[in-house]
Amino acid sequence: MTDRRKQRPGSRLLLGVALVFGTLGSVYSGALLADFALDLLGVASPAVRLGVKAIAMAAAVPGGFYLVERAFLARSSATRKTPGP
Repeated sequence: MTDRRKQRPGSRLLLGVALVFGTLGSVYSGALLADFALDLLGVASPAVRLGVKAIAMAAAVPGGFYLVERAFLARSSATRKTPGP
């Protein structure tokens, strides 16, 4: 009666690595998109550029976490076998 869920080997390590690289990627993409938008708008002030980049990077981090979470939830639900009737 004690049905233990089988955990995939290395899944916590893989999740940790994915979160680290997802965070770094989202911060980089936030800065890159902010820089591109500021170039299109013609903003030249370093203080404004730095402030907008910081805001964009901070806003992109939850998006990176969300994407990694969705990928791991899809991965875990794809391998889970549901018992039949």
